Amino acid sequence: MPTRLAFLIFFVVLMLPARADGQRARDSTSSVVTRAEMEAFLLRAEVIGDAGPHSDAARSWRVSLDDGNWKHEAGVEVADGSDPTRRDYKFNVAAYELNKALGLNLVVPSVERVMRGRPASLTWWLDDFAMNELDRRRRKLDPPDLERWNEQMQAVRVFDELISNTYRDTSPPLYLNTVWDNLLIKTDWSIWITDHTGAFRIRRQLQDPESLTRCDRALLGRLRVVNRRLLQRTLGKYLSSKQLDALAVRRELLVRHFDEQIAKRGKAAVLYDLPTRQ
Repeated sequence: MPTRLAFLIFFVVLMLPARADGQRARDSTSSVVTRAEMEAFLLRAEVIGDAGPHSDAARSWRVSLDDGNWKHEAGVEVADGSDPTRRDYKFNVAAYELNKALGLNLVVPSVERVMRGRPASLTWWLDDFAMNELDRRRRKLDPPDLERWNEQMQAVRVFDELISNTYRDTSPPLYLNTVWDNLLIKTDWSIWITDHTGAFRIRRQLQDPESLTRCDRALLGRLRVVNRRLLQRTLGKYLSSKQLDALAVRRELLVRHFDEQIAKRGKAAVLYDLPTRQ
């Protein structure tokens, strides 16, 4: 009897790792954890599901990907700036790369890749998604940690002003408008932003400086050292010279704005330390 029991335990233990490993290899959401892994997956994984509209008029759709280890979904955007809206897939990638250069890690990973024979941005479909900001406002839900929430939102505001984002407009009439459906909230109440196809206008002023009351200390430090040459090296593949020039001007205006705020209100009232995000 003991021998038989020992054999059964051995058999179960032997079988479980193989089954668990096999499941992990097919599970997308819990295994890919680093930004570099996400980028590599988006660039190399095979498209195994594409239910989007198959027409020349289609500009965005969703696909399923598999690289042999993981499965995951991604958003495709092919708008090229040629229509009256001037939406451009390149801006998704530019926003992500600028976000990395600033050490923010607020923007959902996005890479440039050919999809259906057309240049496109391929953007990671966010894991642990709970709701978007429009949903939260309509449902009148308060974040569990208001201070942490406000610090995240201030980082988003600084970034949106920097890239001249025409979405996420702060005007009161647009409080419940769909411009806020691309600010995504995970189950842990961390904020992630996506869809920057309407950003990087050539505006040379800040849209709503009154809403910029605080800034992450490290972000302001990085904004001080970013220059036109660095922007060209990082974003020159995706933005025109005029867009880069305007971006450089807005960077300077942001630094000046917060320096003035610090002079008036003091560092303690303006600067804070946003926790490092993975």
